[in-house]
Amino acid sequence: MKQETGLGSKQDKKAIASAIQRHLDANGLARKDLIREHLSKSSIEKLFQGDFTERTLNKVEGILKTGFQRQAAVRDDTAAKSVGGYVFDAVEYLQGDYLCVRPMFANPVNFNAYLISIAWSDAQKCLVFEEKSRFDGKYRQVGTVYIPFGTAFMNLVSSSAGNVRTVLLSLPDTEDMMRGIISTLSNPKGSIYIPVAAPIVLRKLRAGEEPELGVIARDNRRYGEYQSWLATVLTEEFGIFAVPQPPAQRKIGRRQAVKSDHR
Repeated sequence: MKQETGLGSKQDKKAIASAIQRHLDANGLARKDLIREHLSKSSIEKLFQGDFTERTLNKVEGILKTGFQRQAAVRDDTAAKSVGGYVFDAVEYLQGDYLCVRPMFANPVNFNAYLISIAWSDAQKCLVFEEKSRFDGKYRQVGTVYIPFGTAFMNLVSSSAGNVRTVLLSLPDTEDMMRGIISTLSNPKGSIYIPVAAPIVLRKLRAGEEPELGVIARDNRRYGEYQSWLATVLTEEFGIFAVPQPPAQRKIGRRQAVKSDHR
């Protein structure tokens, strides 16, 4: 039998804990930053397990200067557990229009730049996304935003007729930039489909901003800027492409390692 308290059910309290975690992630804070003389480490640990009193929650809200329980009482703004169980107030800042840049699958030297809009859906009770202004409009995607609890990443997932495309991204940094990996199918030759993965970057648009969209070739004035953004996916380890070395390269690597040991 589900136990109810002044803060709602256990599920409601876990939703509040999820909202607090999102707030910490969005502001570069950790759980330990909540510890005070009047708020012990064990109380914080219990809070994130959904086991806390209204008094403990009031202390946390006072420290973070943000209310986390009103949305549970006033509006049904908690996403389903299957998409992360996040609360609207904790993810509201993610709403907006983003410039999306990724390599062209057929010719990775060039980039594909288009828009992605993220917004809360009252009908689906979660964040959803929609691609806009794609030059290759027939591949336009719409889907659901999944945000796993306790991580600093989110997923844009779309599916059609059994095909699933995922975009795994870091949560926005101080410059409203999200970086990650897109994984989908590419059809370079007619009906031939090949799995493909590539770095991808989203940056929230500023008011009135009109970014360069479409196919971004080397002679485009934004090419260098977009290229530097994509490079950070690997250089700053927002994604890793784990490719095994051919045997010949592994042997060379071992010989170099042996030589270096004798230097």
